This record gives sequence, structure tokens and C-alpha cells, in this order.
Amino acid sequence: MELRWHPYRYYPYEKELALREVHALLAPRRVEPFGQGVRVEGPGGLDAAERLVYFAQASQGERTVPLLQARLERASGGGGGRQSTRYSVHGLHEYKGKFNPQVARAILNIFRISAGARVLDPFCGSGTSLIECAHLGIRSVGLDLNPLAVFLANAKLLALRLPVAQLGEEVKATVARFRAGQAAGDPADDARRGYLEIWFEPQLLAELERLRAAIARGDAQCAPVLLCLASNLLRAYSLQDPDDLRIRRRKTSLPAVALIAAFEQAAAQLLGRLAAVRAVLGGEPAAGLAVRADSRSIAADHPGLDGGRFDCALTSPPYATALPYIDTQRLSLVWLGLLSPAELQRLEASLVGSRELRGERKRALVADLLDNRSALPAEQADCCRRLQGALSAQDGFRRQAVPLLLYRYFAAMAAAFRSVRGCLKDSAPLALIVGSNHTVLGGQRFDIDTPHHLARLAVTCGFTHLETVPLQTYQRYGYNVSNAVAAEGLLFLRAV
Repeated sequence: MELRWHPYRYYPYEKELALREVHALLAPRRVEPFGQGVRVEGPGGLDAAERLVYFAQASQGERTVPLLQARLERASGGGGGRQSTRYSVHGLHEYKGKFNPQVARAILNIFRISAGARVLDPFCGSGTSLIECAHLGIRSVGLDLNPLAVFLANAKLLALRLPVAQLGEEVKATVARFRAGQAAGDPADDARRGYLEIWFEPQLLAELERLRAAIARGDAQCAPVLLCLASNLLRAYSLQDPDDLRIRRRKTSLPAVALIAAFEQAAAQLLGRLAAVRAVLGGEPAAGLAVRADSRSIAADHPGLDGGRFDCALTSPPYATALPYIDTQRLSLVWLGLLSPAELQRLEASLVGSRELRGERKRALVADLLDNRSALPAEQADCCRRLQGALSAQDGFRRQAVPLLLYRYFAAMAAAFRSVRGCLKDSAPLALIVGSNHTVLGGQRFDIDTPHHLARLAVTCGFTHLETVPLQTYQRYGYNVSNAVAAEGLLFLRAV
């Protein structure tokens, strides 16, 4: 059999994962590269090759077939010269911090997770891994403390299941209700309204509220999907700088396209992608569910986990001090009514990897770090103490907090590893992607190999570390390029 590469440029890790998939799914006797792909000798046929992610097509004898992933990407409008990561419902909302769906699919293949198995994502974000499981007939549960992440993940899973015609009719009805200009908004919710008035021009806020009410008065089955579409427009139409993850006022003009026209365009694109993915996949996607829960304290008998232990876990957890998740999505959280303005900062501070550190808690954390009250392994505790000892008076308040935040992050991830282990079957695999960090303290640069540290923590929490695969990262641009993660690692672990 011959497997041919896509015409786009690959990162080295993608070709490495591609070959791992071949060995996992096809059990070849021999794999030999040639100019446009690889030749495989062995028992695996075209049916087994169907799930391969990083090859465009397979040939055996006189028969050549495009593979499932290639068909999904092309059906959703992805051009042959560039890898598409917005196929199916992955592009429904531009949630920050998503990981590459191709990697999630490849991990499932490498672990040989088949239809009917159960997969856990303890930091599911907006549901990338859950969607990939649904595509393959694999049942999945995702956990996240961010209510917006849970809302978006469930909306995507719902969009995969809803009849396209039903969703299309509801889009038309919603637009008609919006244009009828019926009154909207909850006058009793002064805190919500006052917060949104700070960040939206009056006319736009009135349109947003009218759109929200038009969705709420319609088909309740379709409402989460349409609210997800509308939520994805908020940053672009707000007075916040849409390119900045932090809270800063925009200096650029608002979009020239009317809000309702942008909503209709987004809905039309979604309907086209849904029709295309249904044609490729056929049948009903597997069940998936996102649950608002803390992965640091989850147990196998949690009602949201639907009973029983899981066959596999995969995730991309928050990176240490990497993204202000709640700041970044606070407009959607408030507009959708998922959080009150007063709750935003408290939730941000509670998340794994948070950069929020204030008052008495900061002083308590210094004592925790110096005395290692979380009982971290010596290597991780010493790493944090070394950073704390390097601080100087010239370091600003953000740098002063780095050692404490890193210590808190390691302790949180250790707790998550212990909880996840309790939810997995014996010998079940766990894969996670995390980025390395660096900082400058006291004028000295410190490189923090976060993948290595998390692997060591996992070993103390019931896992064997199989290996870490280096992942090359995409080039970042814009305001946040100086804080971008420069290197990532894919950890392969196994429950013991």
C-alpha cells in the first residue's frame, strides 16, 4: 500500500506522529519512504488506513481512496495547500488556547482507541478532543471550570447532532424576530447591563440584546448553537482591542458589516460545514458531554462522568501563567449570563495556571513554597525555590509572582494527575500537550522545562512516563508575541 502526503508543509513532529499512526493502525512489517509518501507492507488494508490523519490518500492495487481526515478538511472548505484546523464544528467559536484537532485525532489513533471506548479530557476547553472523539464513534466526557468553555463544547457537540434543516430554519426565524425589533434585555439585571455598557456602543449593545432575545424566543434545541455563533462576534464588535488578550480599549474602527449580517454569514458558513461533515461521516456522531467540574478533585463516581472508568485520557492543560482565560472571554461570560461581573476575577484566580495573585494569599504562598507544604517532589520544589531566591528589587510585581505561581501550578497539576488516575482503568494511556516557560529574574534568564516537570509529577501520582515528543510551535504575531510559548511537548503516560 502507498500512503501519500498532503501537499502542504509539515512540521517535523507531524511526520513523526504520522509514522506512529501507521505502526499503531496497520501493524506493518516494513515502512519505506518515497518522494510523495511512504510504502507499507503488512496486513493492514485500506479500511485500516482510513483513520490516518496526516496522509491525504491511500492506494492499494488499482484502488486509490482519499482518507477520512482529508475528506473532512476538504468538505469544510480547506484548501489542499494548507492544513485546515477549522473543519466540522471546530471553527464555531475562536476560543483562545485551543489545541490542534489533528493532534488529538492522531493521539487517539496511536493509542488504538476504537469506537465504543470512553475517553476523558480533564481540561477540555471548548471541546477539540470531544469533537474528534465524536467523529470516530468514541464516547467522551470533558471537564472544565470555565463555564464558557463548557457551554461552547456542548454547543459544538449539539451542532453535530442537530438536523441541518432544523438549524437552518431556526436561523431564518431568529433573523426575522430580530428584524421585527421586539424589546429585549432584563432591566432588573443592572450589574450585567452596566458592565456591557462600558464595552459596547449603545446601538450595538441594543442589537446584541435584541439578538439574544430573538434566539431565546425560538427553538430551545437550537439556541445554544446560535448563542455560540453570536458570542463569537462579541470581541470584534466591542470597544475592547480584539487583538489583545488583556482588557485594553480598541484604537481601530468597529466592523463596517452590520451585526445581524455578520451573524447570518457565520450561520451560513456553519450550515455549509455541517452539511459537508454529515455527508463525509454519515450516521449519528458518538455521544460527548462537557461538565463544569474541577479536575483537581474529580472522582470516578462523579455523576457527570456517567459511571465507570475511562479507557484513555488526553488533554492540553492550561500552561503555567500562559493565558488570562477569563479576561479574554469575559464579554461572552457576562453577555451569555454565565457569570456576573463580580464573579469574573474570583473565577480567574481559581483556575489552574492563573496569573492572579493578591493580598494575604501571596504571603501564605511564600511560606507554602519555602516549606514545600504541598509536598512536591524535591526537583520541582527546588526549581521554585531557586526562582524565588533569584528575585531582586528590580523585578516588577509580575515577575515577583512567578515563583509562587509556578509552585501553585505544579501543586495543582499534581492534584489533577491524582484525580485523573482514579478515573482511568489500569494501564489506560494519558497524553497531554504542554508548553515550556521562560522568565527573567534578577537579570538572569531561567528556562523552565514544564513538560519534564509535569512528567516527573505524573510519575509520583500513579503514572509511568513513556516518552515526551517535542512539538514545534506555530509562529505567533501581535501584542502577545513576547509571552508566546516557544516549545511544546507531547507527554505519553500510562496508568499503573
